[in-house]
Amino acid sequence: MHASSDAHILVIAPEPAGVADLLLVLRTSFARISFALDAQQGLARCQSLQPDFVLSEYHLPRLRGDTFMRMLRANPQTASIPVVFLSAVLCADSQLMALRSGARDFIAYQTNVQLVLERIRLHLGLREVPPDRAELVQDRMLEACEAPCVRHHLVGAVQQHVRDNLSAYLTAESLAELFGTTGRRLNELFKAACGLTVHDYVRSSRMSYAMQLLRQTDMAVTNVAEESGYVNPANFATAFRQYSGLSPSVYRQRNSTNI
Repeated sequence: MHASSDAHILVIAPEPAGVADLLLVLRTSFARISFALDAQQGLARCQSLQPDFVLSEYHLPRLRGDTFMRMLRANPQTASIPVVFLSAVLCADSQLMALRSGARDFIAYQTNVQLVLERIRLHLGLREVPPDRAELVQDRMLEACEAPCVRHHLVGAVQQHVRDNLSAYLTAESLAELFGTTGRRLNELFKAACGLTVHDYVRSSRMSYAMQLLRQTDMAVTNVAEESGYVNPANFATAFRQYSGLSPSVYRQRNSTNI
């Protein structure tokens, strides 16, 4: 598809009245406008409606914009849909998180609606779309069905979030709240997908990253512990020994590749 009036735009905003002027311009510029009130509804409509473009508020009920992006990208049926975020407050950290999670752009609410419209057209024009979208989606679904272990897209999104935030506070409950589910449900999905609880996956990811830092850098063990999510170096040393059978220092001596 080229940047033209036949595009289907999905708008996600908890307060429709707040984007009324923008909606009016969009409805006169594109063939179809759909609407969702929150991230969960937006994810469902992305999968069922397959819009050409998503324009969403960044600060959504229950889910932040970057979390929404990770869930969208983790699902093969919605991974290629371009997303641009709107926000009343332009915070550098929010902009970075949005862009790093895969968003195309981050626009202030104060931006003239005609400029927003042109930026949407720009991103539609940049989008690389296969010649037969329906065939692509069908092929991806067939590949998923034939895979020996099909992962729930929520599991993939959570795993990516864990890998990107290893030094943060990560528990099944905190991750479940962030992704709009329950700790019990998240653990069930993880066990079905990879045979691990959320706690075991987080620990394994942290230990793997710690091993990488010990092998490839001269970073002090206390800093490795902090980067891997351990506030107390002694707790890190104990956990590392239980996981690898060696202390961090001995592991480094035997496996260091840093010259």
